[in-house]
Amino acid sequence: MNQEERDELLIKIVKGQEELFKGQEELYKGQQELFKRQEKTDAIINKILQNQDKLFKGQEELANNQKEMKEELTRLGNTVAKIEYEHGTKIDLILDVITGHGERLEEYSKRFEKDEKIIEMQGYKIFGIEQKNKT
Repeated sequence: MNQEERDELLIKIVKGQEELFKGQEELYKGQQELFKRQEKTDAIINKILQNQDKLFKGQEELANNQKEMKEELTRLGNTVAKIEYEHGTKIDLILDVITGHGERLEEYSKRFEKDEKIIEMQGYKIFGIEQKNKT
């Protein structure tokens, strides 16, 4: 190999190295872009995870509130049942008393009618005795 061929070969090697360096620079730029996109992706994933945590906390609060509501409804139902029982018993007693008073009034009315008839009969007897005594 002569000097000219070596020079050409060296020039080709230098040009090849320059192309290789350009390719490496493009590769480096591509990697930088990829890293930037990866950072954006990581930020989005972190935001999704934070929102997911908020959703889980909200769901947990909702479940706790629902449990408290069920317990409160149970207590309220028990209170209503107790009130219904107590007032139902009182109302039954009142109705019994009213019914008893009605029956007593009916008895008194019957007695009053009997007494009126007796008084009426006594009045006739007295009238008859007075009429006898006048004669």
